[in-house]
Amino acid sequence: MANIFYENSILFALTQLVPLLYLITTVLYGIHFFRETPLAGTLKQPALILTVITHVADLGLLTSVEGYRLSYSAYNLMSMVALTLTITYMFIEFTTKSDKTGVFVIAFSTLSAMFSSFLSAHTTSAGPAFSGIGIGIHLIAAIFGFSSVAIAGLYSGLYLVLFRQIRLNRFGLLFQRLPNLEDIGLLIMHAVGFGFFFLSITIIAGVLEQRALSETINLLEPKLVTLIIIWLLYGISLLIKPLFGWDIKHMAVMLIALFVLITALLFVMSLMTPSFHGLRF
Repeated sequence: MANIFYENSILFALTQLVPLLYLITTVLYGIHFFRETPLAGTLKQPALILTVITHVADLGLLTSVEGYRLSYSAYNLMSMVALTLTITYMFIEFTTKSDKTGVFVIAFSTLSAMFSSFLSAHTTSAGPAFSGIGIGIHLIAAIFGFSSVAIAGLYSGLYLVLFRQIRLNRFGLLFQRLPNLEDIGLLIMHAVGFGFFFLSITIIAGVLEQRALSETINLLEPKLVTLIIIWLLYGISLLIKPLFGWDIKHMAVMLIALFVLITALLFVMSLMTPSFHGLRF
């Protein structure tokens, strides 16, 4: 079956340009973070905006092509994870005026965009697609949920690195440039809250849509079991600190483990099947 990207030269060019722009943006944020180069500081926000606009244009052109709709494919999911991560970070930066963590978040978006671009070589115009409001909400909520998991994991890693530096009395570059532990802890808890909220919507919308279609829900399906476990752990995380006094450091270790788990799950599933759901909606 023909590859949809090879049939449209503009779409093919945009799909290759998107990860390149993510990479350039990451480099600019990295240079500004580690060297505080004025030119990089001036160019990084315009590069960020251009990257988001180009990515949105790429997805817009993709979905305007006859016969193609957004689906549960690994290509679509990784592309949307990159976009939602970047949009979420851009909103945080523009509202808080803080760009301290940009290089770390956008670097992960870059990896997702590159992986998505690689998978585009195996994407055809036909495939498992979704239709209906319920399934649309399910997919969008899942993407934002996975993005929240990624942000929580990334911020947890930064928290542990900064905590270790302070404990060892090493007040180096990261200590000088990153937000303090309390601020990073608040960012972690916000990411956990968003993750739990969107994963809850993901589960509820998926169940309601399957019931509406009179389909049997397999509670032992590995993907569903994994999603429920992550959802429960995130819900528990919201209660651990206020009820049991568990500090952010120990919770950060668990959030990093969940981040690694879900990233590995996405990678393995992308190798095993072109779709995250075997059913065609």
